[in-house]
Amino acid sequence: MNIRATIVAIVLSLIAATAFAQPYPAKPVRIIAPYAPGGAVDLLAREIGNALTQKTGTSFIVENRPGAGGNIGLSALAKSPADGYTLGVGAANMMAANRFLYKSLPFDTLKDFTPVAFIGRLPFVLVVHPKIVASGLKEMIADMKAKKASYSYGSSGVGNTAHIFGELLRHRAAIDFVHVPYKSSGEALRDLIAGRLEAQFITPVDLAGPIQRGAVRPLAVAAPGRLASLPNVPTFAELGFAGFESPTWFGIIAPAGVPADVLAFLNREIGEALASPELKARLTQGSLDPQQMTPEQFRTFVNGEVKKWESIVRDSRVTLE
Repeated sequence: MNIRATIVAIVLSLIAATAFAQPYPAKPVRIIAPYAPGGAVDLLAREIGNALTQKTGTSFIVENRPGAGGNIGLSALAKSPADGYTLGVGAANMMAANRFLYKSLPFDTLKDFTPVAFIGRLPFVLVVHPKIVASGLKEMIADMKAKKASYSYGSSGVGNTAHIFGELLRHRAAIDFVHVPYKSSGEALRDLIAGRLEAQFITPVDLAGPIQRGAVRPLAVAAPGRLASLPNVPTFAELGFAGFESPTWFGIIAPAGVPADVLAFLNREIGEALASPELKARLTQGSLDPQQMTPEQFRTFVNGEVKKWESIVRDSRVTLE
């Protein structure tokens, strides 16, 4: 090889090495939100995506892939390259409950995903249309039984956490509670406000306005304790209904095998974003309880949640194909 060819080869190898060593993220990152726009999953995906875009200068773009209780979005995530350029939002139903709701899944939540960063916990609130005159949950149940009434409740699709809680209440209270699935919790809430539904299990993110103007009325909180935003609304446990103490939760996940340096970078950046006063204020206003975990802590947490939701799903008697 002559001197000129040698120099060209060296230059090309240096260029290739520089391109290879380009720090992450070197191109736009996709965040799969396994639910339709308008709900908590979509909102959190966009909040985290916007924060990371501002911090890194690289676009983190949200892609909504709804359907099958989050399974369509997670299936797409599991098949994506494990290079850090495709992330997703995982939640309690997708990562824990669906293992026991569906006879088979196209992925294994404990093996096919890498927990990246925990976001936080978010409780559900049972709200009703003002036409339900009962003063509380026990009074509503008694009135339904006395009148042999059938009430409909909406959720963001079949198999989500709100659906599970609705069926759990139906069996525990022995009432005729009929599930109506929607593409998003926002769509269900619109029908509830319009009077086409009687009730809904929904996260507090979208509730501040409707409650303040009297469009819906909260009856009970599905959480271990009362909410600061709804201090006068009792928990299900206070009303004698155990099993509703598990709020839903959310985290950023990736395909299994993401490089350790990319995983560490994302965990650190998301943690710093969640700790920022601006984002923290927006999230806590919607009753989200932000919490930081290392990827290892997040994985241990998911393993524990799988055991917890197995019991809840069994008691709700929900089964899906």
